[in-house]
Amino acid sequence: MTASILAALLRRARRGSDEAFTRVVEATRDSLFWTVRRMVGRDAVAEEILQDAYAALWGLPETGLPSEPMAWLRRFCVNRAIDYLRREENRRPHEGGEFLEELTAAARPDVELGLREAEEVVARAMQALPPQERGAFVLKLVEGLEYPEVAALLGVSESTVRNQVMQARRKVQRYLRAAGIEL
Repeated sequence: MTASILAALLRRARRGSDEAFTRVVEATRDSLFWTVRRMVGRDAVAEEILQDAYAALWGLPETGLPSEPMAWLRRFCVNRAIDYLRREENRRPHEGGEFLEELTAAARPDVELGLREAEEVVARAMQALPPQERGAFVLKLVEGLEYPEVAALLGVSESTVRNQVMQARRKVQRYLRAAGIEL
């Protein structure tokens, strides 16, 4: 659905059409859910962030409605996901270990990995990334956004995004090698 159609639906919703808001949610939910889910690693957290996003969108004054609702929602969700990851990172005890050392405890190089197990290894590697790197990695390499789009969503420069993606890719590759998955 195009940005202009979503914006028109949003305006109709603000004038009292529940059906119009339902259509906005239906048109954006799956894409947003999987972006957030890949970042935070938990369905329940992703659902909570989506609820917050739709509530915030609904609460905007009519004069403040975004012309591109999907872009507004994506940025809101990505920012909330990064905030969540930062809070979780602060709650985890820091053992002073190197990234690779922390991850190899969960890796199983002696086991031949099936597709599901390989996906789990990749997910664990991504979850161990610092919040900003994980956000850049997911948005660029998993979601397929271009560097300028990722930079705008994360509120950083394009060169910062390139650096974060490069660092994240290296860390994930090291983890996969430690898990016995050669690239």
